[in-house]
Amino acid sequence: MRAVVAAGAGLVLVTAGMPAHAEPASPIGSTAVVMSNTTPSPDSPTSPPAEPPSGDPDDYERTDPGDAYDQALADAQTVAVAEAQELLQSVLHEVDEASASLDRARAAADSARSAEQDARREVKVAEEAIQRTEREMNEIEASTEDAKAALGSVAREAYQNNGLATVSVVLGAESPQELTDRYNDMRTILNAGDDALGRLASQQADLRNASATLEAQRQDKERLAEQAEERRAEAEQAETAAEEARAEHADKQEQVEKALELAEDAKLEDYERYMEQMDEATAVTELLQNLPDPEPDPPRDGGGSADRDRDRSDDGSGDGDTDDGGGGSAEGTGSFALPGNGSVTSEYGPRMHPILGYVKIHTGIDFSAGDGNIYAADSGTVVEATFNTAYGNMVIVDHGVSNGQRISTLYAHQSGLSVSVGQQVAKGQVIGQIGSTGYSTGPHLHFEVRINGEHTNPRPYLPL
Repeated sequence: MRAVVAAGAGLVLVTAGMPAHAEPASPIGSTAVVMSNTTPSPDSPTSPPAEPPSGDPDDYERTDPGDAYDQALADAQTVAVAEAQELLQSVLHEVDEASASLDRARAAADSARSAEQDARREVKVAEEAIQRTEREMNEIEASTEDAKAALGSVAREAYQNNGLATVSVVLGAESPQELTDRYNDMRTILNAGDDALGRLASQQADLRNASATLEAQRQDKERLAEQAEERRAEAEQAETAAEEARAEHADKQEQVEKALELAEDAKLEDYERYMEQMDEATAVTELLQNLPDPEPDPPRDGGGSADRDRDRSDDGSGDGDTDDGGGGSAEGTGSFALPGNGSVTSEYGPRMHPILGYVKIHTGIDFSAGDGNIYAADSGTVVEATFNTAYGNMVIVDHGVSNGQRISTLYAHQSGLSVSVGQQVAKGQVIGQIGSTGYSTGPHLHFEVRINGEHTNPRPYLPL
């Protein structure tokens, strides 16, 4: 489960018109407190960036979607900002994966097509070799036919024209000279026949070799043709995959553009809510500044009920030292208890929102849910217990005047309202339950300290 820092409505737009928070002349009661005086920069932007999204995924930094969600959620007025950033980062990662897949598919298609072309060239080379061998065989066959014709001519010349025969060469000569002439003629004819026979034998051997070579070449060509067909099929498959990758990449690009539009819409919604929060914060200031002056404390005789009440409230027991009736004012004890026992999740002060792009000031401190209870930081009188758009269910407790300064505390985003206006509460008393009403991105307590109606840093007042 994602660990989320809940942020809520206790944020006021930093503008030049917001008053600085003066330090109190002296700390509450006798407790030494160093006040934090945070004056917003007067030239801080008052609206989010107006530039439309470029739509180019390369223009956006990549982060983990979960981290983007948590980062956007901090000090946001709506979860939509975080959800939009999470979606944007998710689709940015997806478009990166689609780009990588497209590159791989294109490379595979190029490689497959190149392999097919190589295979086709090999088939062509094999076909050309077969053609050469066939031409050579034709030449050998023609030469063989010439040799056969020459051999036949020799035979006819020997046996038909000259009447030469091996026996007649010896028996038919009438003189030694005729015998010599006949023998020489026979030798010439026989030599010619031997040459013709030799050529014929050689040509027949060449023809047999050429025939064997041709058969091997034809088999090789068939093998290469099959390989070329396989390469063609592979190339077609690779190109189909590349086309699918291109379509997927285009779809992811469209998703990026839609996610950017959603992010811009979420920023605008957050900004509009933020402006509403400024109005609510101003209304709280005006409410507190227009409170009637508190009634004076009753005389203290060292053993009066006021001192006993003060002693009981100082122990932070919250055991019911309250007056459920309206009217009157319960003075604070001079020190604060923690309003919640959860951890601090967001501090007071101005900050540039990393996603929204403009400065916000968090007007209080946020506490996680803890045990779910909200405790009165000090004794006082409830002067507001209502619901408003930004703070949700909100309670304000007036703690009276200390050293000339009116002190009050605010508890926002409660799940419901457990106290009512005019009710007196004791320090440490449970006055509500932590919730997520109003402009809140998760259950938490937004706690403010108001000095003369103006928000100030609560941390110096709290035992943190």
